[in-house]
Order: sequence, then C-alpha cells, then structure tokens
Amino acid sequence: MLQKLIDFFIIKNKKTGKPSYTTTMVVVGFAIINLKLLLSGIEIMDKVKMSEFSGVDYAAALSAIGAIHVGNKKLNGPKEENTKDVG
Repeated sequence: MLQKLIDFFIIKNKKTGKPSYTTTMVVVGFAIINLKLLLSGIEIMDKVKMSEFSGVDYAAALSAIGAIHVGNKKLNGPKEENTKDVG
C-alpha cells in the first residue's frame, strides 16, 4: 500500500527513467515551505494558531533543500568522458 503511494508521487528522471527521490523531496519540500509561509500567523477558530515564519526562516529552509538538490546533481550528474591530452 505504501509503495503504491510512493510510486504515485515519485518524480522520474527523464534521462534514465528511474525514480528520483531527491528531486521529489525538493519539489514537495518547496511546496510545504511555501504553504507554511502563506499560512504563517493565522488563527483558525481561536483554537489553532500557526506560528510565525519569517523571511529568514524561509531563506534557510530553501537554502537547505536547494543545497541537497545541487549536491545530488554534482554527485550524480553527467560523467565527463576521459579526454586525451594533446601534446
């Protein structure tokens, strides 16, 4: 059951066709961070109050998921072919 749910939401790499858990995490994280920013500071029926979420918090969260995405691309990016030195 859980595997079917994961397979439904996972984003696949266009080049390899394999699931990309890191890209999926970045997209979902970005959506959640933006939702948190939109809902920060509101009260729902005087019972539930969303905590404040400042621009600094937003930047820190985006930096963290951005660094994970960039790091993954550096590790798993296109491999450079060996080139022969001329000379």
